[in-house]
Amino acid sequence: MGYTHTRGTNPNYGLIHLSFVVLFFILNQSCWGLSAKRASADLFEHLLNTSRYSSDVIPLCDNQSHVSVKLGTAVKDLVQMIETHQVLRLNIWIRLSWTDCMLTWDPLHFQNETEIVLPYDKIWIPDIVVFEGISDEGNMPGLEDYRARVTYQGQVSYSFPSIITSVCQVTVTYFPFDHQVCHLTFGSWVYSGRYLQWKLDGDTSDISNFQLHNEWDLVTTKAIIRVFYYPCCTDPYPDVKLHLHFRRKPIFHMVTIIFPCFVITSLTIVGFLLPTVSGEKIALQMTVLLSLSVFLVLLQDKLPPDADHIPYLAIYFSVSMLLVCMACLMSGIVTHVQYKSPVEHRMSPWIRYLFLEKLRKLLRVDVDTILAKSEIMIKRTSHLSAHVYAVERFLNSKTDHAPPPVSPLRDTRSYQHPSTDTSGHHVEGDKNETAPEGSITVNEWEVLAVVLDRFFMFIYVLLSILNFATILIIMISYDGSDQLSGVK
Repeated sequence: MGYTHTRGTNPNYGLIHLSFVVLFFILNQSCWGLSAKRASADLFEHLLNTSRYSSDVIPLCDNQSHVSVKLGTAVKDLVQMIETHQVLRLNIWIRLSWTDCMLTWDPLHFQNETEIVLPYDKIWIPDIVVFEGISDEGNMPGLEDYRARVTYQGQVSYSFPSIITSVCQVTVTYFPFDHQVCHLTFGSWVYSGRYLQWKLDGDTSDISNFQLHNEWDLVTTKAIIRVFYYPCCTDPYPDVKLHLHFRRKPIFHMVTIIFPCFVITSLTIVGFLLPTVSGEKIALQMTVLLSLSVFLVLLQDKLPPDADHIPYLAIYFSVSMLLVCMACLMSGIVTHVQYKSPVEHRMSPWIRYLFLEKLRKLLRVDVDTILAKSEIMIKRTSHLSAHVYAVERFLNSKTDHAPPPVSPLRDTRSYQHPSTDTSGHHVEGDKNETAPEGSITVNEWEVLAVVLDRFFMFIYVLLSILNFATILIIMISYDGSDQLSGVK
């Protein structure tokens, strides 16, 4: 009863009891923390005692003949692909793990410490290099800047990020639908296969956290182990070769290069539709030719010079330029035929039969349309055109009682074909026949020029479509299998 009375009369008893509990817990944790820190320090001194351990010597114990190092990689980002210099910059994480028989301990002697983190320069770490590396900042920047995790069984794990700059042979045959396979070879520069063996931490690289690139997709990766024998040494030298398969996103280059080139090339068709007397046929086609030259220069600045592989896109540009040059030549031929005088140049019968009768009907060339255009051009031009010159020459020849031009088309609304008699001989029109007064005469050469212009236009359109479709189908159907076949 007295104890109960005392507890009831002392309201601060519970608070004092709680304070003692909290103080005991804080002191206990502090002592445990100091003890843990002391255990870690003792473990650090025990493991790295210079009398038993040296970071400069490969750890081989008892009957152990070599150290097996497991290599894993994780590709995080494609920093840059410089095609003109054939250089790849890649953000990659390197994961190394091996067993160091000299870094083992009994956790019971160190307050159950089962793991410790040690600096890079305090323990032995395999020398790893990238054989294709060309960076001025070091072969693998970041290799010496991090710490290793060691377990009580001697399992060492060392991971570090690095931005690797390496050579990547770029093949631009199918640009911009190309696939590139770049190779990274990891290995030891000092230790041969007698002392160090490489193992794979998976036959692929970890790309689960790969950051999407605006121009390239990382399709697949593959890692393999190879063994080489060099002339200098008898021991084998194993290495790990990582293959990275990239696929270019073509939409940007299609919009900025291929589509404008196709549109500019199509403008050449307008040159065929212009009348010959306008004088702009060849000028327009020369402008298109210069535009294609500019696009070819832009493509040349984008791609690396390669004597072994010619890009199909460059072939397309070159063939397009050749077709435009052919269009200029065709326009020159049409212009030459257009201004031929029927008085000085007589058309041969086979040309008349082949072009004015057969090909004209096949191409649906209407003579009435030609006459209408001739009338419009004569009425709207203030200078003496070729048509006016022909009419004036014909009137002058009529006044001087000279014979009219040979085989003119007399009818202003229809094309009269040369006729043949019953014996099959060609019958020319009456050489003294004259055109009706006030009518406009269109000669055979002008009709032939229109027929040739239409014929050349169809040839150009056919070849242009064939050129574009062939190159586009070849590039789109490419899947990079030829480069992947060499991955072994």
